[in-house]
Amino acid sequence: MDNRQSRWPADTVPRPPAQRDWRDTLRAATDLALAGILMTVAALPLVTAGTAVGTASAATAKYTDQERFPGVRECARIFGRGLLPGIPPLLIAVAAFVLLRLNIHALGVGLVPGGRPLIWATVLLGLALAGFAGLVITEFGRAGDGWRTATRDAARLTVARPALLAASTGIMAFTIGLGYLIQAILVPILAGYTLLALHVVRRRLADPAAPVTLELHQHH
Repeated sequence: MDNRQSRWPADTVPRPPAQRDWRDTLRAATDLALAGILMTVAALPLVTAGTAVGTASAATAKYTDQERFPGVRECARIFGRGLLPGIPPLLIAVAAFVLLRLNIHALGVGLVPGGRPLIWATVLLGLALAGFAGLVITEFGRAGDGWRTATRDAARLTVARPALLAASTGIMAFTIGLGYLIQAILVPILAGYTLLALHVVRRRLADPAAPVTLELHQHH
């Protein structure tokens, strides 16, 4: 008993944080690039795009919180479980894109009055919707309770933290713009880094200890 008590103070002394070097940074960058590539490959059949994005978001959320990615079995389980539930949000995203694109085309050729001002307004609306979609993807990855719950959480979080929607919109706008400039083969890598940026901004601007986050997840 005395020996145990004598060792107790030594056991409770906090260890210094492990030093990270360039190899850790390179490993993390490689893992994120690989996550983006795997997400893109898994989304190629199109009907799997919803669950591919959700699985990649869940993996990135775990990396953001624990600095490690989930194993292959866990990712495969998330992917398989989200296959059918991922189809409706995919259809909604495609329909929104098509409607916005048709609206811009109609404004551009004069079929609908409004001209350039309404074109820019439509573009800004599209970017805001992309930013909100980024929030939904982030919330899905964090909670894993389904796309409907993620959408509700993202909507409530947008009302409580408007700056978060602005930041998410900025990330998506930057990603879309950069995606047009770089080679197509690099776009999947960009997707992995975009997911990380969305999750990091979400953590920075919506403190998990804040009352709003507790309110958002009190139904869990």
